[in-house]
Amino acid sequence: MAVCCAGQFARAEEDTGVPEEPEFRFLALAEAMANHEVLPVQFEEDNPFTAPPSETVSDQAIQPIDVGGQADFLDPSLPSNFGFADWSLISRPEFSSNTSSLVDSASFVEQLENVQGTSEVALTEAPAVEIVPASTFNLAQTPDIGETLVESSATQTVKARRRSSLGFDPKIRGFYNGQVYTSQDGSYLFPARSDLDGVFSKIDPFLIGNVQVFSGPYTVRYGSGFAFLNVDTIATPRYECGPEHHLRLGTSVRTNGGQTYNSATVFGGGESMGYFANLGFRKGSDYAAGNGLLVPSSYDAFNLFSGIGFDLDDQTRTDFRYTHIDEDSTEYAGQFFDVDGLTSDGLSNSLIHRNDRTGFSYRIDSWLSNTEFNGDTSAGSKRRPDFPVLQRVDEALTNVQQTNDNSPITFPPDPNRPFFGTVDGELLSAGIRAGMTQELDRDRTIGLGADVRYIKQQVEEFYDLNGFYDTSGNPLGTITTGLPQAEIVEPGLYTEYSFSMIDFIETAMGFRVAFAHTQADPDDLNAVSNFRDPALPPAIGPVNEDLDVSDVLLSYFLTNDIDLAPNWSLRVGGGYAERVPTLEQRYSDGLFIAIIQSGFSRVIGNPTLSKERNWQLDARVDWDYDYVRGRFGGFHSWIVDYVTYNANLVDDPQGSRLLRAINTDHATLTGFEYYGEADLVEGVQVFSSLNYLDGRDREIDQPLAGIFPLEGRLGIRLTDTTRDDRWGIEWGLRCVDNQDRLGTLSSAPGTGQTRADTAVVTLETATPGFTTSYLRGYLRPRDNVNVTFGAENLFDNNYYEHLNLRIPAEGSFGQTVVLSPGLTPYFGIEVDY
Repeated sequence: MAVCCAGQFARAEEDTGVPEEPEFRFLALAEAMANHEVLPVQFEEDNPFTAPPSETVSDQAIQPIDVGGQADFLDPSLPSNFGFADWSLISRPEFSSNTSSLVDSASFVEQLENVQGTSEVALTEAPAVEIVPASTFNLAQTPDIGETLVESSATQTVKARRRSSLGFDPKIRGFYNGQVYTSQDGSYLFPARSDLDGVFSKIDPFLIGNVQVFSGPYTVRYGSGFAFLNVDTIATPRYECGPEHHLRLGTSVRTNGGQTYNSATVFGGGESMGYFANLGFRKGSDYAAGNGLLVPSSYDAFNLFSGIGFDLDDQTRTDFRYTHIDEDSTEYAGQFFDVDGLTSDGLSNSLIHRNDRTGFSYRIDSWLSNTEFNGDTSAGSKRRPDFPVLQRVDEALTNVQQTNDNSPITFPPDPNRPFFGTVDGELLSAGIRAGMTQELDRDRTIGLGADVRYIKQQVEEFYDLNGFYDTSGNPLGTITTGLPQAEIVEPGLYTEYSFSMIDFIETAMGFRVAFAHTQADPDDLNAVSNFRDPALPPAIGPVNEDLDVSDVLLSYFLTNDIDLAPNWSLRVGGGYAERVPTLEQRYSDGLFIAIIQSGFSRVIGNPTLSKERNWQLDARVDWDYDYVRGRFGGFHSWIVDYVTYNANLVDDPQGSRLLRAINTDHATLTGFEYYGEADLVEGVQVFSSLNYLDGRDREIDQPLAGIFPLEGRLGIRLTDTTRDDRWGIEWGLRCVDNQDRLGTLSSAPGTGQTRADTAVVTLETATPGFTTSYLRGYLRPRDNVNVTFGAENLFDNNYYEHLNLRIPAEGSFGQTVVLSPGLTPYFGIEVDY
């Protein structure tokens, strides 16, 4: 920050007993006019249900859109309408009851709006929204932000399957990839392949402004989905006192697995423009589980994240961002493939206008990104004696000569030519989104918008089986599978409206209609394809499926924020959403995708899949006293035409399944979440949480796959209560119940049968309960030096999550489990110049 700006801060923060902001609103307005700042159309009013009476009701029905940064970064000395971030604070870690835990409290929402603007309507106050600030990611020091969301006590609804240290597959309340719509700075995110690419692995955690978690269909602005994860990165900086240029250097180490992350950020600008460029290098090796087993998890990644922004006038700015990432030698434990190389490039632009005097704002986002990857099965870790994966495949291919009397094998396999496979693929994402908001008066706001997204995806797999022989001594040959070049085009329109007909009730609603079209190129099908007529010779038989499918998708929601009594509020809401199946679900042509717990699954898509339809209800009670705060909420979802699979048993390799995508008539998800915290004395806070989820396929009356068990947390925080906030430390316990509600599918029905008449196939094995403990802390010895430290799994427990991959104990092999990391101390330091 410039010297003159720092001087203004010094005068404002002198310990005189006078609050920073003027006590009287009219004085604040007068000072704003004297400083030539624009005036907001909406004014605050006294809230008769809030204690103490001096607190106010902010525009709680309005959702921030201007992706500036996080509230802690606000520089009040800047005259800009946008409240640009103070980049000297972008990496500042902290604990705060109003941000890191009860993140959607009125005070945090009000601060967030001051920083980011109020161009979005009626989303922050929906019953199932959590806002995770930048300080959470600065404390965690994890290589993938999906892992941070799972470990944070503020995001009880987010869980994830660990596929690699750089690949976490997020789930929200049981909604999976495809049902969860993910975005970054307005750009749609989707993995190039669901089991080999982390949707958040391309985002640098040090430049996150905040992450918004929508745990239901309570937004229509982003796209069609049942839940939403939206990542806002920090805005380009501005400096009132003339050009400035800065450098930030950072390094962090996680000792378990020798994981390191080194980064350097240059940033600067002037009064009307700003820039930043961040270079990062991440590297790690196999981590040790609690029992000492080394789990294959090496990775090597380089990333560049850069941006430049300009003020077009006092009320309009534009930001350009470019992202590049290179991943090499990334191991995926328990799966067929590792990733040898992955390259991703993305370009986005945001044009943002906000006029606080008239209450009018608009935003236009456009993006283009392309990800390419290749991998194979050649890593030695795939055939480790203590972590056998591909040995099961080798044995299965050898046993093709076995007869019913188990006679000896006549033609043994070639030891120099084991099972070998390769995979490569590409994903292109492009689109544009434009929206406007008009504040009609202090109680009513309307928003309109339109968008279109385009996705193109293609995957090719090749398997060499020539080292194995049939009963006649002939090599088994090769197999080619894949996902033919397929596309989604989805334009959409939306409108939103918020109003308050009664002083203590604020209501918001939204409606969206989209027109989705998916198609696959029939000329790109393999010679032997599941989509060709099997009655005719390969490569001659015509495509027997209509590969072009169109759907109309509707979404709408209604939410209410009700002040029940002093310190008590109720949030209730309902929503409906439709979403189109993913390209993998419609067009997978025998792909070996690790989508079930065992990881050994061959998937055949179904172009005729119907769209999914979700009705959801939410209710939550919040209490907020001077020293005690908390919330308790529950939800229920009815999903019609839920996309699932028929499962056919496969004897070899052990644990493998052949899956065919289908719709089940009706599935449900039900659960609750609780969070509470109390200030014992100044600077000492205790907290606890509990969450539960149940999912069932109602057509066959069996549990859905991938449902996490009952989980609770308990902890204590100690923080520096002085203005400098120089240190903080948090200790916590995470207790997870055993999971014996095991995901189950039906086998393929015969002629005249329904799914309810068929046999069922249990896809999962039970997971024992566990308790782990962690320690997190930070130090700020100087204003420009931030130190973080901590340890995960303090007592080095040996455990694994229910969502982790595992190959069951069948045949001649025991169970092979991707165990979770054991004791993992970490340390990080950042210095700003």
